[in-house]
Order: sequence, then C-alpha cells, then structure tokens
Amino acid sequence: MSRSSLHPPITEIAQQSLFDRPLSEAAVAALWRGQILQAITLVRKEHHIHLSEAKAAVEAYLRSRPELQRRIEKDLADARAGLLRWVLFFFIGGVGLLYFLR
Repeated sequence: MSRSSLHPPITEIAQQSLFDRPLSEAAVAALWRGQILQAITLVRKEHHIHLSEAKAAVEAYLRSRPELQRRIEKDLADARAGLLRWVLFFFIGGVGLLYFLR
C-alpha cells in the first residue's frame, strides 16, 4: 500500500469545510449567553484559524440553529431598546435640569 493511499488528496482536504466540525461546548455556551464575540474568539483559538474563518463558522452554526439565532436577535433588540430608554431618560433629565438652573 502506498503512502499516498493513506492520506486523502490535498484537494479533498482543502474542500473539507470548517463548518463540518462542531463547535466546542464552551463556544455553544457562549452563544446561548448571547456572547457572540466570545464564541468567535473561542473558535479561533481552538481551531487556530483567522478571525474571518471563525466568524464564518459561528455564523454557519447560528444558521443551522434558528431558535438560537432568534433568541440572540431578540436579546440584541431588547438591549437596543434599553439603551434608547436610558438615552432618552438622560436627555430629558438634562433638559429639565437646564430648565430649572436658568
């Protein structure tokens, strides 16, 4: 048996996708906590890949799990709404404070 028959051809290795490998439990747990950047960082360190590849792997995982993707989108929308409420609160409070200090 030749050595070349023991290993797949380089073209097959290049065509194997990072997305075929599952994410680690730590990366999945970070996603369930809504920590997308943490999950990307974990994938990048675990697989020793570039940032763009890690981001693509996490996005592919999210596309394969619509319930998780919806949850993250809802959490982000809630965070934006909360930020908007705080900005409005401080703006109205600042205007009120300026009114009374005049």
